[in-house]
Parts: sequence; structure tokens; C-alpha cells
Amino acid sequence: MLYGWELITEDERNKIAEGIKKGKILAGPFHLALFPTDRCNLDCFFCYTENLRKKGEVLSWDALKKALCDGVSLGVKSLSLGGGGEPLIYPSLIPLLEFMEQNNLKMDSIKTNGTALTEKVADSLIRCGLRRITISLNDTRAEPYSKICNASPRLFNGALEGIRHIVEAKKKNGSSCEISVQVFVWRENYKRLPEMIQDLVPFGADLIYVNTIDGLSPQLKMSPEQKEEFKIILAHVIKVHARIIQFNLSAEGLHEYAVNLQYQVYPQAIDIPDLCLTPHRVEYCYMGWFAAVIEASGDVYPCCHFTTDKAKSLGNLNMQSLNEIWHGKRFEIFRREMRHLLLTRADKKSLPSNPRFIYHLCLERTACAFNYYLCSPDFYMELYEWSRKKGAAYIRNYKIKRFPRRILGKMKRLLKGASDSRK
Repeated sequence: MLYGWELITEDERNKIAEGIKKGKILAGPFHLALFPTDRCNLDCFFCYTENLRKKGEVLSWDALKKALCDGVSLGVKSLSLGGGGEPLIYPSLIPLLEFMEQNNLKMDSIKTNGTALTEKVADSLIRCGLRRITISLNDTRAEPYSKICNASPRLFNGALEGIRHIVEAKKKNGSSCEISVQVFVWRENYKRLPEMIQDLVPFGADLIYVNTIDGLSPQLKMSPEQKEEFKIILAHVIKVHARIIQFNLSAEGLHEYAVNLQYQVYPQAIDIPDLCLTPHRVEYCYMGWFAAVIEASGDVYPCCHFTTDKAKSLGNLNMQSLNEIWHGKRFEIFRREMRHLLLTRADKKSLPSNPRFIYHLCLERTACAFNYYLCSPDFYMELYEWSRKKGAAYIRNYKIKRFPRRILGKMKRLLKGASDSRK
């Protein structure tokens, strides 16, 4: 499960469920995803925050500490670190980790490039109960790493040291933290995938995450011939390393091929333990009743998918408290739209005319991890059974309310057409 769902009590779980059923907010938030800086010490050619790398915003410690104090009083139990920048170069990282230890907050997950993962930081993260860390190494050799990241060999060596530090801290403290190292495959390095995996195995990470790069120009993508060659390479890699590899090869159209191949060799790598074993969708997004995302600008978002769109901001911590934002009207709109998807089974024919937050990922069962891997299976099933009983009446009332607007819109279009024809 994501974002520390297992940390909430039975009473808190029931309040979340009751809030969804009533269309209200009765508790929380219980988790905060922090993106404290847009700045990064690398300059990866594929990064979507290209214009922010060196001059991006940094959330002040005063604003963040105030939000965290507010969060603790509201019930926050865990944090995660990520974002478009490198979270471990956040200037107030040590005060943040000290605050977590003092207030018994758990670190659920971190996404980092590993270059600032010192021995001290690694020990502190493990002491904060870190459950998962993904280190984006990109490539396992200094020269291609420097080319991808526009970085010096010194930073490459720092990233390798970061992996060693977190593995050693895990062993020393008897932690169960899942350590994942990510590498990218693209036109210029796909042939080296077996070599990259072999380079990483001695480090002792739990998983090696093989990813493709979104948004590449056609010139940088694999050709059809190269994809066929890569399939042969994948077959060999999976045969040898199926237990420690995860894939996301969607950007090259090879994800399904790799997953099906891996399933034949090691099904446990593909099966998701908390996925409800039903032929139809029963999982919907309940992020709005459980967590919030805090950006470097101070903007608060309901989900990480919206953080590049200021129009989706629910408020700003430099002007409002976390409590005010959590109980504010914008958050209410997000919850209403997610509840609508639950009650209509995400039927595209029943979508609101101009939804503010419904994203294409929200409409598919496994397109977004927050759809199916945030809550426990029993919670998903409880809300699904409730929605089955309430859904028909909700859809009927929704259509009745929407009917006059549809007719009015049709009349306006007819009148406009008649006016245009007279001209």
C-alpha cells in the first residue's frame, strides 16, 4: 500500500469511508507528499522541469514547518519526498528529518538521484522508518551517465556511494526498506541492459527498475529493428534476473511484451498483492480523503499528476493554513469529482461537462497506482459494495440535474445557428 495507509487506526479508516459515503471530509489528512524544491544538481536532457533546474523555487522551512505542525494536529502520520527537483538537496533537509523524529512521523517513500545520500542522511532516513526508496541512477557507467545527466564523474560516484550508504544503513538497523535502483533504456544504450543489471547486482538493492523515457523525439526512440533486437535482449535478462527486475517500457511500446515474458518466468514479480482479485474494477481514487501534495511554491495539490498545472492548485501555504486548504472549496470539488467516478463506475458517458480534476488516468483501473494501490483490498471492496447500492439513484438524479443544462446548451446552439444563417 502507498503513503502509509497501514498506519491509520480502525476509527480513522472508518471516518475516511464515512466521509466518502456522505460526500464530506471527517478527518485527515494522514499523509503529506512533499516536493520541497524544484532545483536539482543534475541537468538530465529528458527532465520535464527543464527551465526550473537551477532557478526553481524552494519552500521555506518556516512555511513547511508551520504546515507540518498543522498536519500533525490534523492526524498526519507519514511523509514522502519527491518532485521535479532533487529532494535531498533541500536546504532544510536535516531540520525536516529532525522534526519527523521528534514527532514520530514515518518516511513512506523517497525518489532521489542519490548524489546527496550521505551516510548521515541514509541513517536518519532509516531511523524515520523509510519503507521505499527509488534511486534514479539512469546509467551504470560514468561516461553515459555524464551524457544523460550533464553531470561530472564526481556526481556519478556520489550516486554510487548513495546506494551503498542506504544499503548499509538498512542492514545495520535491521530495516525492511525496499531499495530500488532505476536505469533508463533508450536508443543509445539498450544493448547494454545486461551489463547495467550486472553492474547493479553487487550493490544488494532489492529491485532494479528498468524504465524508458517519455517524450523523446522520434530520432531518439528505438527503430522497429532495434525494438526487435531489444526483445531478444529482454528475454535473456528476464530469464536470468526475473526476481529482481521491474519494468516500465510503455514509452517504447514494449511494456506488455516484457511483463508477459516476466510473468511466465516469475509470476510473483507481476502480481500486485493488494490488487482486488476481481474481473471488473472495484478500486477508485480516495486520495482526497487521505493525503495532499505540497509543492516547492507552497501550492497544495490533491495529486502529483497536477503539480505542473497552477490552475489545479487547491491553495497556497504562504497565504492559507493547511487546515484551511484541506477543508476548502477547491478540495471539496476534487473530492466530489472522485466520488462521482466511484458512483458512476467511471462511465465516460456520465462525466461532468467540464471536470476540473478528472484526468485520463483516473478513468482506467491500473493506469495510476493511486487508483488501486493506495488502500487495503477490504476498503476498496467496502466502498464498491456501497456504491453498487447507491449508484443507480445517484446517476438518475445526476442526469435529471444535468438535463436542463443540456437542453439549454442545445437551444443556444440552435439559436446561434439560425442567427448565423440569417447573416
